[in-house]
Amino acid sequence: MLVNEDITTLNNGYKLIQKKDGFRFSVDAVILSDFFSPTKKGKILDIGCGNGIIPILLYSKGKGEDITGVEIQEENCELALKNVKLNNLEDYIKIENDDVKEYPKGNAFDYIISNPPYMEVDGKKQNILSCKSIARHELTLNLYDLIRNAKRLLKPMGSITLVHRSYRFTDISRILEDCGFSLKRVRFVYYSKDRNSNLVLVEAFKGKKCKLEIEPPLFLEECGY
Repeated sequence: MLVNEDITTLNNGYKLIQKKDGFRFSVDAVILSDFFSPTKKGKILDIGCGNGIIPILLYSKGKGEDITGVEIQEENCELALKNVKLNNLEDYIKIENDDVKEYPKGNAFDYIISNPPYMEVDGKKQNILSCKSIARHELTLNLYDLIRNAKRLLKPMGSITLVHRSYRFTDISRILEDCGFSLKRVRFVYYSKDRNSNLVLVEAFKGKKCKLEIEPPLFLEECGY
């Protein structure tokens, strides 16, 4: 482990090496992995896998054994590979350094999961560390390109599961519909009962008409996240 790295212990004894000055995982990844609900075994793609947190969480929760993480930043890919090896998960998790817009494996995955950049590029000041800017702002992947490419990469009737900012929910819904997805589940996330929702969890299916389910709100303060 390098001087600028530390280790976080996850559930069930799994560990995650993180950069002290890089983008570190937050509650978003944890609640997304909890919300993800596969109905059968299948191939899972994590778009923008960062340091590998979501694939490792999914495996640790028994939600997947054939998981690929695709990540555009080479440094993050190297760290994700290190984390996969640290937890002896090479047989279950693959990490690939690629831009999802160029990723060639069309109609290959049963499930796509993503904790994507939330913030639109609007000319405002961004973090000077490019790794954090790319993770937070739509510099290399915007919402439309994420969903459009998810449709390309998913098998028929495959699903996409996202965590995103609540204020962008109308954008998410519109783009999903425009790209041929049908919303299945939505859950709004609140820090506490006296605050507005900040995050939203969304599951949608490709080429399948779904009856929308609005799940009970998630209050982070009450759940111990």
